[in-house]
Order: sequence, then structure tokens, then C-alpha cells
Amino acid sequence: MTHISVKPGGRKEIRIGLLGCGFMGKCHTNAYKTIPYIYPAANLMPRLLLLCDKNQEKLERAAVQYGYEECCTDYEELVNDDRIDIVDNCGPDPVHPEPCIAALNNGKNVVCEKPMAISVEDAKRMCEAAAASAGKAMCTFNYRFVPAVRMAKDLIDAGEIGTIYHLRIGYLQMAGHDPSLSPNEAWYSAWPHSGGLQGIGSHAIDQCRFLVGEITSVSALVRTFNQDRAILSAGSKDAVADEGTAALMEFENGAIGVLESSVVATGRKNFLCWEINGSKGSLKWDLEHPNSLFACLEDRGDNTMLGFKEISVTEAGHPYVGPWWPSGHNLGWEHCHIIEKFHFLDAVANDKPLSPYTATFEDGYKVAVIIDAMRTSSRNGQRIPLNF
Repeated sequence: MTHISVKPGGRKEIRIGLLGCGFMGKCHTNAYKTIPYIYPAANLMPRLLLLCDKNQEKLERAAVQYGYEECCTDYEELVNDDRIDIVDNCGPDPVHPEPCIAALNNGKNVVCEKPMAISVEDAKRMCEAAAASAGKAMCTFNYRFVPAVRMAKDLIDAGEIGTIYHLRIGYLQMAGHDPSLSPNEAWYSAWPHSGGLQGIGSHAIDQCRFLVGEITSVSALVRTFNQDRAILSAGSKDAVADEGTAALMEFENGAIGVLESSVVATGRKNFLCWEINGSKGSLKWDLEHPNSLFACLEDRGDNTMLGFKEISVTEAGHPYVGPWWPSGHNLGWEHCHIIEKFHFLDAVANDKPLSPYTATFEDGYKVAVIIDAMRTSSRNGQRIPLNF
């Protein structure tokens, strides 16, 4: 048998510098390594050039495990490295603003994990730096890239459910349900003490804006039920690590919404869910059944059969599904990260716009404003109009 030498050839190299080698650094790295063979027609080749983390022992181990060529412990080396095309910030929440701003000031493209910043002031500085930069900047609200979520957006934008009346959305976990857990044993109260609203509620807020539209006012209750975990969030003057939020929202288009986030929801491991009701139909989806969009559309048959019907969003013609597997083969949590990172790399390589599907730093800033308004509302007991 004759062996043939195979060469990649012709692919545009995009050099990645990643800050933070924890859970999300692993997730983003997985995305970059998967993109070349799932999206061969795009001719993109992410190069894992530089990994950065303050913990040198952990860093060196991760650099080998993930496949980065080099590593460093100082983020300034990363953001000032002329070889780097994309700085990907997966560091702790308080370490998002300064490296991202420095990278943008250097004209680099930037990916930043959510929440983009703990304070509105830092989020605004990041948004302004992105607007002034030659680079592109994305905040990773990855659930926008779940095929069923994108299909829902397409149906809404096409007017298939009519005028939107009502949204109910929740993001529920059980990370801190056990009162005996110490603050360091619950991710939201361990350093940097960001809380549940920042950590998972931010995703729910972004889904609201992505699917229904801009939020104009909020009224909320934000609580920490286990007082030993009510620790001041790093980088914040008055916010503590919250455990539960219940909020009412008013939308620019006249719709109203109910949002809850909880990290003490016993039995819920990672449950993002929403239902949207309109004048012609309704849609619902949840992360425990990520490949299914449930739809009730009045002009799809006799009203005697009207009710929610399950759509398996796994066909090649469905949003984002085509490059993956045969019909009926499900995608999982990591796939929306891969799809998201591909769209960002494609936008960088081919100078394409990020909006309307990719979350920008403006989106990240607006989520920060909404979270701050929810906390203010909880403190003073008033409905808070939003000013972005």
C-alpha cells in the first residue's frame, strides 16, 4: 500500500492567546481545536500560541494538556505580544476589564467570558474601548448559538408568533442548596464572590434581549439566603454574592417578562428555560432538552389540535446544524461554544459584522446595566428605568 503525505495547506492561521486555564479556558480551547475539521470550507486554522495564568504549576500542566506552544504568568506579556491575533479572556470576573481594554487598545480582537464586568463603570470602559478599537470584541453569551434558540429567534423575527405579550425565563442551579456548604464550596460565593445573578442570571438577561428585545425597566428582589455566603463581590462597592433573584421586566415593544435566577434550586443542575407567548403562537425551550424547540403556532393546522409540539432541531437545514452530524444526532453544551467561536473567527478572518447574532461588548455592557438596576431595585423597593 502506498502512503500519501497529507498537508493542511491554504488555511488562514489565527493565533490565539488565552488568559485563564480553568474550566472555561478548557472549553474555549476545545472549540478552537474542533473548528478546523468541522468547518473545513472556512479555511481557518486557530493556532494555540500562548496560555497565561498566575498559577505557574497549573499553567504549565494545562499548556501541555491543551496543546499551547508557550505559556506566561503576566497578562501584559499576552496583550502586548505582536504575534497574537485574538486575546481570549477566561480569567476570573475581576480580571476581565484591564486585559481586555489593553488588548483592544493594541488593536487586537478580543473574546471575553461573561459577565463582561462586575461593575457598570468597568463594563462601560470596556464597551468604549471596543468601539474605538480596530479589533472586534465578543462577550461569550454562548446560548445564542444553540440551534433551537437561533431557530426561535428566526421564527420571532419572521412574525410567526405575532405580537409578543409575555416572557418567563429562569436559570436555576443547586450549587448552594445545602446550608452546610461553606462559602468556598459554592462557586458563586467563592472568590471572586460574583454571585448567581452575575454568573448565570446574566445568561438569562441576554436571552431576553436576544429573543424579545430591549428591556426598558426592571423591578427585582435579590437575596442571599445563607448569610455566611453574603460576601462582598470583588470589584464591587456594594454587591454581595447573591443566591436568588426574582424580577419583573418591561420591554421596549410592550411585552412584559418574569425572570428568576437561583443557585439554591434543589434538583436543578444547570437549567436555563424560557417560554415566550405571542398573539399568534408561543415557543418554549430549556437546556435540559437542548435540541428540542416546543412550538404552538395557530396557523399550523386546526385549532382543535392547538398545543405545543416538539421540533427536533437536528436537521441539516436547521440553524447551525449542517456542518455537524446526520439528522437526529444531538448536539450538546460544548457545541454552542464551538459554533460561537467559529462565527467570531470567521468574522475576524473575513471582516464580517458580529451583530445581530454574536454578543458584542455593547451587549455585555447593557447586561451589566440591567444587573445593577435589579440590585438597586431590590435595595430601594422601586421600579428602575434603564438608561444605557
